[in-house]
Amino acid sequence: MKNLELLPLPAESKKRIDEFARQYQRMGHISIEVVSYNEGRLIVRAEQKDLVNDKFLTKKELTERIREMFKGEIPDDWKLTVSAVNFDRKDIDGITVDWVKKRMDHLGLRSKHLSNYTGIDKCTVSSLLSGDKELTKWHKVAFYYFFKYYEIANF
Repeated sequence: MKNLELLPLPAESKKRIDEFARQYQRMGHISIEVVSYNEGRLIVRAEQKDLVNDKFLTKKELTERIREMFKGEIPDDWKLTVSAVNFDRKDIDGITVDWVKKRMDHLGLRSKHLSNYTGIDKCTVSSLLSGDKELTKWHKVAFYYFFKYYEIANF
């Protein structure tokens, strides 16, 4: 489990949490990581990477499982926030140039912002937005996660 060492917990608790995380990774394809810990506030991110038995867990189900995993292992006065990521490939497949342009307009962004934040070359961004180049799977993924993060972070 990523960043488990950030938690001021006994080695035995860390060991049990790590074993739970390994089992979730192995059996449920669920990736779990400690995002941050500060003064009794713990933020954990969980994402199911692939279908298991043709099913994705909902955000609520992921959150419940992660909370159960930490129950009894962290002090009761800690505030545990679980960021459950619901990754649906249909969201990414549905990304179009119009989708990107609408979000840019809504957030007041220009193509140079997309280039700076995603690392996609300025010329490529311009070609994609003008329709001269088709969006590849990787462009769609980059735009999907950029806009998802941008809207949440408000930076």
